[in-house]
Amino acid sequence: MKTAAGLLLGERYRLVRQIAVGGMGEVWEGYDDALARPVAVKVLRSEFAGDRGFLERFRTEARNSASLSHPNIAQLFDYGEQEGSGFLVMELVVGEPLSDLLEREPVLPTRRLLPILAQTARALHAAHLAGVVHRDVKPGNILLGRGGRVKITDFGVSLARNQVNMTATGMVMGTAQYLSPEQAVGKPATPLSDLYSLGIIAYEALVGHRPFTGPTAVDIAVAHVNNPVPPLPSNVDKQLAALVIRLLSKEPTARPASGEELAQLLDKMVPRTPPSGIPVLVSKYQRTPDTFATAVASGGTPSEAPPPSYPPRRTRRADEPTGRAAARRASTTTGVRLGRTGRLSWPLLALVLLLIGLLGAALASQLIKADGPPVDQTRLAAAVDHYPRGDTLDGMITENGSAALAAGPASTEAKDA
Repeated sequence: MKTAAGLLLGERYRLVRQIAVGGMGEVWEGYDDALARPVAVKVLRSEFAGDRGFLERFRTEARNSASLSHPNIAQLFDYGEQEGSGFLVMELVVGEPLSDLLEREPVLPTRRLLPILAQTARALHAAHLAGVVHRDVKPGNILLGRGGRVKITDFGVSLARNQVNMTATGMVMGTAQYLSPEQAVGKPATPLSDLYSLGIIAYEALVGHRPFTGPTAVDIAVAHVNNPVPPLPSNVDKQLAALVIRLLSKEPTARPASGEELAQLLDKMVPRTPPSGIPVLVSKYQRTPDTFATAVASGGTPSEAPPPSYPPRRTRRADEPTGRAAARRASTTTGVRLGRTGRLSWPLLALVLLLIGLLGAALASQLIKADGPPVDQTRLAAAVDHYPRGDTLDGMITENGSAALAAGPASTEAKDA
């Protein structure tokens, strides 16, 4: 089957553009018409179409990948066959392989490298727990996604537990530059073989080149078996250098016992690195200097510096409070300042004034009553008895009422007498 942009696979997956070409397949960016999402599609190369051996390897990769589920392993979505060829549909990782990064930056900073190694080690540990040995760990199969997330991919030559070995006697599977000594001599690959390959990657990223080279793949494989590991540069952390040398031990039992153990050792070398292996870079906030204020303070004129953006940034005085004192000052409600006691809010002030007013009114009333003349109760009762009379209309004084008042003792003459 010949691949091209626009080709529809399985009546669902449409090829968009080619991303990479490997030894056994082509990797394309595709689009899932059914779920309306981008995917990665790995298609068996056209020259291998119809070859039962390569097609069976493709099926094996699909089965081994489908049995794995881990945040650092590219997820397999689907597998299909069409026109004598096979294809795998996988998670599309937006990023780049580690090989591209090393080509751009041959030597990586330790703080950047260690999280990549730790995440890869955890992904390999998850595969090993599922009974799958990758057998081809190399920078090209380690994808660096957004946010520093690592995804390992390409289980094309992986070997699962209880799986029939498809490798002929004496045949070596993997990439020579990252091949473990036991694989080079034809022994079965183990989880510790994957850790050796990861050690080669660590050495390469710290030094700028791989520890073993040669004109041919055979020469490189022989060097893995016979040659000692060249020492790392003196500028590499001694603890990290010792761990890399341990990973590259010729004897598998001298290496870390598992990917999880290796990840924990790597995590301890980077402060504040979470279990996910993604570094947390904490840096102190640097405030942008006020060029306008700086020019004036240095004796220049505002015209000597670029004009400030509106509104201009205010320069903090040396005696101005900071921290919690500034927060308390900014959050205090509006009120009257009462010396060192703080602020008094307007509602409380109004209540105090009201109480003072009521107390003053009560005191004034008592003083007025105390200074007035005594009241004659007899005269008060007589006045109430004669005005108004019950036999008058609307309280008006009539003729009868006038006569009664004239005859009574409460007349003006009697009162004055």
